[in-house]
Amino acid sequence: MYRRFLLMAVACAMTIAPVFAATTQPVAPVESVTDTQFGTTIVDPYRWMEQGSADPRFLAYLKAQSDYTESVLAPLSAQRDALKAKLMALSTGVARVSAWQQAGGKLFFEELDPTAAVPVIRVKDTTGDTRTLFDPATFATATTHVAVDYFQPSQDGTYVAVGAAEAGSENDTMHIVETATGKLLPDQITRTQYGSPSWRADGQSFYYSRLQQLAPGASSDQIYVNQRVYLHVLGTSSDNDKPVFGPGVVAGMNVPAAGFNNVTVVPRSDYLLAGHSSGTTDPGEFYVGREGSSDWKLILKPSDKLATSGSSPLAFLGTNMYAVLQDSPNGRIIRYNLANPSAAPVIITATSDRIIEGVFGSADGVYVEYRDGITFSISKIDINGAMTGKVNLPYQGSVYGIDASPLEKGMRFGIDSWIHAPALFSYDPASGAVTDTGVAPKDPLDVSHLRVREVMVPSTAGAQVPVSIIYRDDTALDGSHPTLFEGYGSYGDPSDPYFSASSLEWVLRGGVLATAHVRGGGEYGERWHLAGQKATKQHTIDDMIATARYLIAQKYTSPAHLAVRGTSAGGIAVGGSIVQHPELFGAAVDNVGVTNILRFQQTQGGAANIPEFGDVNNATDFKYLYNMDAYVHVKDGTRYPAVMGVTGLNDPRVPTWMVAKMIARLQAATASGKPVLLRVDYDAGHGIGSSRTQQVNERADEWTFLLWQLGDAEFQPK
Repeated sequence: MYRRFLLMAVACAMTIAPVFAATTQPVAPVESVTDTQFGTTIVDPYRWMEQGSADPRFLAYLKAQSDYTESVLAPLSAQRDALKAKLMALSTGVARVSAWQQAGGKLFFEELDPTAAVPVIRVKDTTGDTRTLFDPATFATATTHVAVDYFQPSQDGTYVAVGAAEAGSENDTMHIVETATGKLLPDQITRTQYGSPSWRADGQSFYYSRLQQLAPGASSDQIYVNQRVYLHVLGTSSDNDKPVFGPGVVAGMNVPAAGFNNVTVVPRSDYLLAGHSSGTTDPGEFYVGREGSSDWKLILKPSDKLATSGSSPLAFLGTNMYAVLQDSPNGRIIRYNLANPSAAPVIITATSDRIIEGVFGSADGVYVEYRDGITFSISKIDINGAMTGKVNLPYQGSVYGIDASPLEKGMRFGIDSWIHAPALFSYDPASGAVTDTGVAPKDPLDVSHLRVREVMVPSTAGAQVPVSIIYRDDTALDGSHPTLFEGYGSYGDPSDPYFSASSLEWVLRGGVLATAHVRGGGEYGERWHLAGQKATKQHTIDDMIATARYLIAQKYTSPAHLAVRGTSAGGIAVGGSIVQHPELFGAAVDNVGVTNILRFQQTQGGAANIPEFGDVNNATDFKYLYNMDAYVHVKDGTRYPAVMGVTGLNDPRVPTWMVAKMIARLQAATASGKPVLLRVDYDAGHGIGSSRTQQVNERADEWTFLLWQLGDAEFQPK
């Protein structure tokens, strides 16, 4: 079963043979724009690309780059096809289950069937029967796929609101499904990206968030302006829905025009919670209202520091609202009275040596999720914070997807790990029993020869950085193994253990996989997040460099066999790594990465990221942003590693031009002679909503490129 790297020791001493492309590498036109900000002069040779798909030249350039990439990999097509087949087989081993929610005694969840391209929504009713409720493939065309971005059942489980979008765009249309029959109601609501539906107790109406209708030719940075929350009643036209919260909706309320708004129905009460956030790590402000009233009262201010990371910062039990605040190192839980929002809140759980990850309200009490690095636990408290029990986890792993409701007793949670397939468990508060629901099938992959080492790697400023390393039990520490490691480190989001049979193929064939839990993430709570944010963002890159040096020093690999990968905001980590220490890496993948953050604020989601990264128009913030911008630090004549940039044409989060600019700049600057390629998917966005086939094709292309560049004997051209 194992595909081996027995010739790696030989390949280490070999010169990697070039692959000659069938076409000439496209050269991006240079139209330099010079900016001077706060005394710093920046020359941007590819600013013209920022017109994006509106510029025919840019589309032609993407096509030429994509064709060139295909031609470069063409001599390895046999190896790539075999790898693709293997990855597809691993991906289709069992159905994948996620995003479960219980309502009205029914369990709703997403399931990716082994034969399906995208997940469907399924329901397991009170009799135990399971059936498909919503299949987004029915909305697809011959050239464009559709995927579910979110769904929310009504409180009694009678209906489900579903947000589905085309081609990874996240530009959702909301549909309503009748659970009993699976029929779609005629109600359809467009412009519901981040729709956040919240059903009222009547089961016939819900609140939802909707983007404004843009005028033709409007700038992309206006997309997230004037988002409002509306009330929709089933069977009526959304054109007649009335706004209830948002900018300009309620007289006397100064809700900013830019940002994100939502309204949450508090179960078993007539209270509503409305929230506004400018985006990402802005804790936002929250107001309490009542059904049928336009009188909103402030209950949480930005200075209260509601948690912006973790699993669940808010929970409700009647008129009690429990909030996780990040105003102490590991967080604490505060109880607010919705019936009297001006009353002083009550401290329920003081800070401890464990990070409070989330709080959940159930009919039988309040559940609290804790973390310490990548170790998890769940405890139960009463309404006043007294500990009443502990949920005994069946085994260690990352706890995720906790689902609880004030309408039902008990709760559900998943456990995932690096080499054990995820499972969904239910907790019975009466008996204390934890039971595998059986909803998530066991993966047949043989992992008996795989091992995981959790190590602490010293980095700058005295930090000890957790690094997870996956390898085969017969791995010889001789520096010969192709090693791929990844880091993220933004928004306080941790890189928790997860199981991926197709990812483990890298290890099964003799390679090493590693994850660096770098600063800027949330493995150790808000202090870990703040240690890699704005002025301290260099720590994120420092931790990546420290991880690379550790893997080399411990002889898992060597620079010639080491690859680094970063996704989205992880583009700061991977971009910074290769421009600051190109000598440590044989190859890199910039996957939809933020590598030109000085220009990020001009994008549709740029303003929403100011709380996390800073404001480019602020002198202090500009210094931080300049230092974390990989694009402007690329230097001519430097021996950069081989790099593949990956992007989707419909990406609403990190526009295609950002990856394209980074690749064009590296192509022009590198003196190593190693390939720098751009891969474009014209039916994809940020990766969210990509089909199984798209995911497998992308991974096969990335790995073919990496294995070739890291010297794997099987992936050298004949």
